[in-house]
Amino acid sequence: MTTAPEMSSASLPTFTETASQASGKPGDAVETTSADDRQHGIKRSGSWVGAVFNIMCISIGTGTMNLPAVVKRCGWFGIILFVLMAIVGWYVGVLFRRSMYARPGRRVSSFALVTREAFGAPGYWFATAITYLYCCGTVISWIIVSGTQITRLLGFAGADLDKKISMTIIAIIMWIPFTLLKTLKEITISSVFGVLTAMFTVVVLAVTSLQNRYTDTYHSPDFDSGPSHTFIIGAGIPSALASISFMYAGAVAFPHIEGNMRKPKQFGWMLFLANVLVCGAYVLSSATGYTAFGDQTVSPILNNLPNMPIVNAATILIIIHVVFAAPVMLVSANLELELALGVMPDIMGKKKEFFWRLVMRTVTIGILLAVSIAIPYFGQVIDLVSAISTTVVFFMVPVFCYVKLFGWNRIPRYELILCAILAAVGGVACVWGLIDAVKSLKTAVENGHG
Repeated sequence: MTTAPEMSSASLPTFTETASQASGKPGDAVETTSADDRQHGIKRSGSWVGAVFNIMCISIGTGTMNLPAVVKRCGWFGIILFVLMAIVGWYVGVLFRRSMYARPGRRVSSFALVTREAFGAPGYWFATAITYLYCCGTVISWIIVSGTQITRLLGFAGADLDKKISMTIIAIIMWIPFTLLKTLKEITISSVFGVLTAMFTVVVLAVTSLQNRYTDTYHSPDFDSGPSHTFIIGAGIPSALASISFMYAGAVAFPHIEGNMRKPKQFGWMLFLANVLVCGAYVLSSATGYTAFGDQTVSPILNNLPNMPIVNAATILIIIHVVFAAPVMLVSANLELELALGVMPDIMGKKKEFFWRLVMRTVTIGILLAVSIAIPYFGQVIDLVSAISTTVVFFMVPVFCYVKLFGWNRIPRYELILCAILAAVGGVACVWGLIDAVKSLKTAVENGHG
């Protein structure tokens, strides 16, 4: 009977590739292809355009429907936070890439391996777990919102389909490309379609939100007065930061995206461009939604809108986007896990590798579906995942790895101060956001709806 190989902490994947010259200074990067990349069949053949689409695909998605509610939580100041976090996201991405090349002549091929190089085996397994939690939690929120909206759309048409069945259908559709497509290079086309559908949906939701804002002649039956708006709500900022970090926390996929780039030196400005585009979509979605509905905003924003053909079309596009985006997120997570367990062709052979990859990815989808059905509350799930994992992935891990790998004495003082601030903000957002998320989820479960 075929069995998966066991790997001790001593045999975990390490740096394996060297180059003839490297200074090892912060910011220097010797471009190499690691043995881990070769074992996964990863080649540097992708363009910066494909990398932009990959980042945008995992960033712009169903989370945009939660953003107006995030602004409701902290006031108009949330728009400023979106811009600041886009800059921070670019900065921590650059720091993390430096960490990938921290050892002279070597490149680390994954998020977890960078953490292992900095903090040993405990760091490796912690990063693997947090990566898996972040990616899987994201896809859980996608399954929930897609299944819920399918049931909602069918209800408008007079059909009654349980949302559990809708979620199951979505999970099965996700399973097909997830199990058949192995690396990010193979799903770049999927990313392009995902981004295009997401951007179109953002524009449609923005326009329809403004067209259907509260008036005396039209408003939701749940409200009998116009919405109010606040510039800043201090108590909501920490949990809002946790939710916003969810939208920019692509660091777990950065090594795979950078490893696929034909010219990896373009990564810095490529990431900056991607974050500018992502931030633009976020600001458009959140500003129009909050302008229209203010303190009456709900999550997802679709529930503030009436039954209109254009809104229903946007909903269908969101569902299509989820199907295209899920493989990008899940492949990033499972490549880390497969690497940790030695599920690679050079170790097991192609047939056994395919078999165990199929088994592991099928089990993953099954678990995600089960959790989605058990906790079908979209906004609360995003907030919980954000607090537990994305604050760590976004604020802490890149900063700690950078400082640990390069050392205090080799990093400029202003960068050390900035890193300390980011780590402190991440810690507050994590704890405060977790408390708020648990309270919100508890209320949703007690009331039977999000």
